[in-house]
Amino acid sequence: MRYSKCISCASYVGWVGLGTNLVLMILKGFVGFVSGSQALVADAMYSAKDVVTSLLVIVGLKVSGRPLDREHPYGHGKIEFILSMIISVVFLGVTALLLIHAIQVLVNGDVHQAPHIIALWTAIISILVNVMMYFYSRCVSIEVNSPMVRTLSRHHHADATSSVAVALGIVGAHYLDMPSIDTAVALFETAHLMYLGSEVFREAYKGLMDGSAPPEVQEEIRQQAMKVAGVEEVEELKSRLVGQDLWVDLVIRVDEGITVDEASDISDDVSDRLIRVIPHMGSVHVKFTAESAEQDGSDDFDGYSPVTL
Repeated sequence: MRYSKCISCASYVGWVGLGTNLVLMILKGFVGFVSGSQALVADAMYSAKDVVTSLLVIVGLKVSGRPLDREHPYGHGKIEFILSMIISVVFLGVTALLLIHAIQVLVNGDVHQAPHIIALWTAIISILVNVMMYFYSRCVSIEVNSPMVRTLSRHHHADATSSVAVALGIVGAHYLDMPSIDTAVALFETAHLMYLGSEVFREAYKGLMDGSAPPEVQEEIRQQAMKVAGVEEVEELKSRLVGQDLWVDLVIRVDEGITVDEASDISDDVSDRLIRVIPHMGSVHVKFTAESAEQDGSDDFDGYSPVTL
């Protein structure tokens, strides 16, 4: 982490999100109901989603932060992907029901009424709060590289966008005399919620299936390894995402004329460089190979230089 205060932010981001989203959920749900705004009621679901997300962030960060043990030699990081998948499945089901309801209301033109103007002020408050929470949680997600906090950040961004749409819909319903706009916005919001749920599901699935690091990160690892003196080529690179951390297995080729000890030193240098340069590196295993070398009279050698943080 770049700043010491990031540690405290990471510890409290779930609780701050929980309190903020709980208040917004109750506020938007109540005002949406009494003002007759279908869009604001749907917007309350965004905050309800974030209440659950915040709870899972609290649990996920606590569990994933536990040290390695005999039963969990790769750590506890996958708990965050499991919880992310739970969130996505639950909200895909709930928002599907809301989507069907919004379609039914939109088709039935007799029930359209312009919502009370109080719904507009509630939407504006929601925009301001979610924008602040987005930048706060985004900063924390970058520093701790947590899938759950990253999900929370994305949801706050989506909430802010949703509340903007709600505000525009209420303005249109009042000043353009088009009350159906509010219901149309509710339809858009539920469809967007389903899209967000599918995105979270895909990311969680990738993490549970030991998905590799993004291509740009893998290329950076190769480039950094090649900068170490004595590395002739990176022959193989495997990576896996384990919660907040990145685990890497690397095979480098060294000069066939050097000794095993010299090759081991080069592998250690590669490990040290990757841990120092690549963010959120959890474990590095570097294997060295050469066509031939001096090792008890053998004409070839290979070995590992493992480093786990």
